[in-house]
Amino acid sequence: MKKSTTIIFFISLTVLVVMCVIGNIITVADKVYQLSPWLGYGFYSILLALTAMFVVWPTVKMLFTPELEPSGELMTDEDKLKADQIVKKSSQNLFLLTTVSQNDALDILTCLSVNISMINRLVELRGKRPSLIQFLKLYVAVISSSVLIASADEVLDDINLSELLGISGINATGVLLKSMTNGMLNSLVTMRVGMTALRYLELGSLEFNRNKHSIRKEIRRKAITGMPGVVAAGIKNGIIGIKNIF
Repeated sequence: MKKSTTIIFFISLTVLVVMCVIGNIITVADKVYQLSPWLGYGFYSILLALTAMFVVWPTVKMLFTPELEPSGELMTDEDKLKADQIVKKSSQNLFLLTTVSQNDALDILTCLSVNISMINRLVELRGKRPSLIQFLKLYVAVISSSVLIASADEVLDDINLSELLGISGINATGVLLKSMTNGMLNSLVTMRVGMTALRYLELGSLEFNRNKHSIRKEIRRKAITGMPGVVAAGIKNGIIGIKNIF
């Protein structure tokens, strides 16, 4: 994909996501505003603060980070281990958050913030960022996946498991399965984005682009095989979190 095409595609996707999210937010904010105008104002203020903190600021920090040399730089085994833990932890968190969430707009914002925060932490660990074109490609992957997963979530909502399986009284189970499926899809996307970002930062643009097809195939395989562990850890963290509350 040419640089100009990538930029146009990125802008188009960004506009699409912004319109989708704003539409859903206005609907929620309108309901909150009906309860109390001050609650409505507070809702918008908190949302803007969170967006600035977890989306805008990390992006600005990354853009002002020095660019990695096209030939890449060696990573120590310790840094590789830390980077792998960042990717896995982000995937676990997103699985838990989007499994609990029942709102498409919230899922999109959560997916964006977790993925951008993950990329930012990888860049901070490395001390360098990918080239601008690779940087945009990562964001395209995050944004387009967020939209597709939100669409998939709507499809899952329309599926009646009771009718599909011919069994009555499994509505609660159906909701749980749909929520977990949504969480796993988001988590899988995060693992792939994190692994891709890590390979960019490890190999540099020359080596990555030279072997991108085999690298992407390897990333897909690793992400899929790593999902059971991520899901198990996400569920465990959720249970521990609930126990700590009570």
